[in-house]
Amino acid sequence: MRRSMLSLALGGSLGLMACALAFVTFSLLRPGWLRSALASAAHTPAPSGSTSQPTPISPIGTLPPITDNRPTPPPLPTAATPNSCAGPEHITIALLGVDDRESGYEQATRTDSISLVNVRFNDKSAAMFSIPRDLYVALPNLSEVGIEADRINTAYLYGDVYGVEGGGPAELKDTIELNFGIRVDRYVLINFGAFEAAVDALGGIDIDVPKAIYDDRFPADDGSGGTVVFELATGWQHLDGRTALRYARTRHQDDDYHRVQRQQQVLLAIRDRLLSPDVIPHLPDLLNRLNGLIRTDLSPQEMALLACLGPQIDRAAIETYAIDGTLVIPWTTPGGGRVSIPDRDAIAPLVQQFLGK
Repeated sequence: MRRSMLSLALGGSLGLMACALAFVTFSLLRPGWLRSALASAAHTPAPSGSTSQPTPISPIGTLPPITDNRPTPPPLPTAATPNSCAGPEHITIALLGVDDRESGYEQATRTDSISLVNVRFNDKSAAMFSIPRDLYVALPNLSEVGIEADRINTAYLYGDVYGVEGGGPAELKDTIELNFGIRVDRYVLINFGAFEAAVDALGGIDIDVPKAIYDDRFPADDGSGGTVVFELATGWQHLDGRTALRYARTRHQDDDYHRVQRQQQVLLAIRDRLLSPDVIPHLPDLLNRLNGLIRTDLSPQEMALLACLGPQIDRAAIETYAIDGTLVIPWTTPGGGRVSIPDRDAIAPLVQQFLGK
């Protein structure tokens, strides 16, 4: 079990950053808009999460059955005072990064990073749960096309390709609920191009690199399938968007679990930069560059509440959990793929802590 006082995760930083930027900019241009949004939310029925009821399946012997223990979906506030951040007791958001540099998300793709964020309005705290992309899990809703299990990063892809009701987001939500008992209420999807644009618009970020990076097999940016050499010295480095993305993605010199740590470090740097006094001049450029590059089912009222609460959550009140190498069982698929099967008994306490139970 790993627990650290870091912030959310790479995808999460961008999703929540977009909410915060929108909040600040709208507040500057339209004073009082949050009060109106909250008043509207007070009369808006609580949106439901994924409506499908996946049946637990065990495609291989090492995947024991999962019971349906879904928590009640978080309602929007029934009452709110002006300028308050009164929201649901908690809300869980899937933060997804995809290997795509074009806007529109027209091509189905795998999720390169998967993190869940549990935001708790009652005590102004949050927790993040990172899931390795090569985790081999049961996939619901796909038995008719002959798919029972695969890497978790294929869930979003298959949901779109095979026409699952609700598409990729619904399939990913159902997959997480089926395998970990975590109900996902909302999602935020962001691509590599948006990440680079966001970091550049902020003027770059500062990272204290603990160990020199040398990756001679880093994927080329042009999508040709070629590789480039990525190097980064130890110590404090100022990174632009492209370099920050490479730092968050590189893994050939170690493994996916170290990559998660680097993604958390990048997130922390983005969070610090976003909260710095000189960030305001960068907001218009950042919002302009992010336009159309983020997909989410968060409502405007929910974004307003998250943006309101975010700055009030102290860093010490943010917990980060991750499925690492001690919580999985290495396995080779019949097709020769090297994957990891979740050790559910070992992961269960982590899930309970993530949910604040």
